[in-house]
Amino acid sequence: MSKRSLIAMLAVSALVLGACSSRGATEGATSTTTPTTAAAGDSASFGNLESPCGPGDATIDAAQNAGATDVINVGTATDKGFQVVPGLNIEMEDAAKAFIAWCNEQGGVKGLPLNLVELDAAYFNVSAMMEQACDEVFAMVGGGVVLDDQEFPRFNECGMIDIAGYSVTTTKAMSSGMAQPLPNPSNAKPTGWLRWAAENRPEDVKRTAVMYGAVSSIETVAKQDIETMEKVGGYEIVATPVYNPAGEANWAPFAQQLKDANVTLLDFVGQPANLVNLLRAMDEIGYRPNTIIQQSNFYDEVLTEGAGPLADGVLVRTFYTPFEDGDVNPAMRRYLDNMAKYNPGGKIAGLGLQATSAYLLFVTAANKCADSNNGVLERECVLDAAKSISEWDAGGLHSPSNPASNRPPNCEMLLEVKDGKFTRLFPQRGSGDDNSGGGGGWHCRDNNVVELTGDYGDVNAGVDPNR
Repeated sequence: MSKRSLIAMLAVSALVLGACSSRGATEGATSTTTPTTAAAGDSASFGNLESPCGPGDATIDAAQNAGATDVINVGTATDKGFQVVPGLNIEMEDAAKAFIAWCNEQGGVKGLPLNLVELDAAYFNVSAMMEQACDEVFAMVGGGVVLDDQEFPRFNECGMIDIAGYSVTTTKAMSSGMAQPLPNPSNAKPTGWLRWAAENRPEDVKRTAVMYGAVSSIETVAKQDIETMEKVGGYEIVATPVYNPAGEANWAPFAQQLKDANVTLLDFVGQPANLVNLLRAMDEIGYRPNTIIQQSNFYDEVLTEGAGPLADGVLVRTFYTPFEDGDVNPAMRRYLDNMAKYNPGGKIAGLGLQATSAYLLFVTAANKCADSNNGVLERECVLDAAKSISEWDAGGLHSPSNPASNRPPNCEMLLEVKDGKFTRLFPQRGSGDDNSGGGGGWHCRDNNVVELTGDYGDVNAGVDPNR
């Protein structure tokens, strides 16, 4: 594979991971918040969630747990061994290590300690990773790999379950053996960020450009954005420039194309580094759209540090509590404190938050399973319990969600870059728009999620008819 192809593929990775995270999904992005030992509540709590970990006398189906009866073998999948970008997604495994140490210190899952098995797909070795999972773990928890459609059909053949940190492909997102804390199906998308723009900047949305990289995965996201805009209404697409996701030698023609089309709102689909170059090119010709509004993966220092003052005014949506809220959000403080105590050398980033929420959901579901199954943990029982949970926010770590529905959340937040820092734009805490309850800082809409009808991949490839 050529270097250019690899770089293009990494651009896709940065996008698809970030599409389901709040920050740091691109390689190398970490929090600038220093972990603190400020009080995060009793150690037996995670934010507003009473800890699901503790002593007990649960047992486990040894045949589903690599023969072990005294631990729960859990596997967190990453692409950390990818030679082009070593450590890709390592923050998920790092978060898993911190969570497991915190949980086991309290007694584990009803007395059964968690044992981490590191699953490394190394980007291209998904099949081998899946064989390892089938042989060694009771469940996959808190992870994700870019080429996750390649887990199938082996995933279903060995009866695996996954409480995933994220999903990428339609095959994985719509599969039957998985539950997610923040579902990301291919046929339904949240609209809060786009509705905010339509309501607050109605003139800007009348001349919208959706600019995307010339790779099928990025193009799919762009098409989903366009269909979502159509569902929201008010948007008029006047330009759809296509760029090389591996980078352009000269971004000036793209800046001029946007200027010539009199674009007033830009949705740039891809990775932050390319937007940085476009911002510079637009600055050179004295032009900039009134509104630049981005998906979650642009919550990244690559944007703020790379573009400097040119990043000011860029809007980014998120579903996760910002790292900057660590001083007011107990769940964020718990995550930061756990990392500082149990894995101080670990990487702190947005995917780590997703992994942590997945682990909390797994343990909560395991407790429900044990309570209803005579104290015995079995895969399908745990999966069914996870899929029965209809209210979830990981103790306040992210916006309220409904894992049972496999639907995106109704609540979102918009950040704005000001003076080189990400700051809350909407809703302001304690305002009338902060309507998620308890001052969580989220804006929720009953009609936030819309159904998409476009063809975005095979929704049946990961479905096991026996589940």
